[in-house]
Amino acid sequence: MPSDRKLRKFVRQWRRRYPYPVDWVDDRSNKQCRRSEAQWLGQFREATSLKRREVAALIEWRFAGDEPEKQKAMHGVTGPAQSGHARRCVKKALATPSATAALDCLLGDRGGIPGWGPAMASAVLAACRPDIYCVADSRALRTLRALDLYSPNLDDEFTRDDWWPYLSISRKLATISGLSLQEVARALWAAADDAPRLPATPRSAKT
Repeated sequence: MPSDRKLRKFVRQWRRRYPYPVDWVDDRSNKQCRRSEAQWLGQFREATSLKRREVAALIEWRFAGDEPEKQKAMHGVTGPAQSGHARRCVKKALATPSATAALDCLLGDRGGIPGWGPAMASAVLAACRPDIYCVADSRALRTLRALDLYSPNLDDEFTRDDWWPYLSISRKLATISGLSLQEVARALWAAADDAPRLPATPRSAKT
């Protein structure tokens, strides 16, 4: 397991590569993408409930480029009955203090929103409560495995049982690195294809 110093360096360097898991090209462009995304997500911060159009927007954001997953998640909020149920689930989740219980309020196989798994459920929690939650993603688990910080239950799939360990480790990494949970999640996502190798630091880039 890497030392806290190495983990801090790892997270702080890799978060600059988000949103694309490719070689560094232009730090200014990547930084603008991160800033734009953060500003857009700001509209959901501290919300106590979400309208259907807001949930749909988060689905579009979470599954951009993944049409099957997007359609599956969207199906759970399409139609008056589904929309009403989804709204109640989101409201309950955002009022629930327990991280696992909050996730369960939204999971389709736990009586939550049909078609929703940890990826979409966590996206709502992270958007509305970014100080305590971050988005669940199998790429992030791949990075944690490479760093010898956590071994997920299944390869290439984020399950409910991964949620609390993943969140706990992410919170610890946020403390170690002095960054937000959102930035930690970005770093873990961006590093998945190359972790645990640190990226070369471009001379013109700024931390």
